[in-house]
Amino acid sequence: LGCRADGDPPPSTRCARDGAATRSRGSRAVSRADAGRYLCRATNKHGSAVRSVLVTVECEWPPGAGGC
Repeated sequence: LGCRADGDPPPSTRCARDGAATRSRGSRAVSRADAGRYLCRATNKHGSAVRSVLVTVECEWPPGAGGC
């Protein structure tokens, strides 16, 4: 899950799932284990902004399968 923010000066961003920082793993398939509440925090010298997103994974299939 990417986290992007604009500002002056440009803010640093951090994405966290259920309070734990997430690692960027590039493009990959998601699974039900990836579901949860994600927080994106953007911070610069003027302050911080936070957004919360609830991610639900409704379908999961093995790699190479046809899909849902």
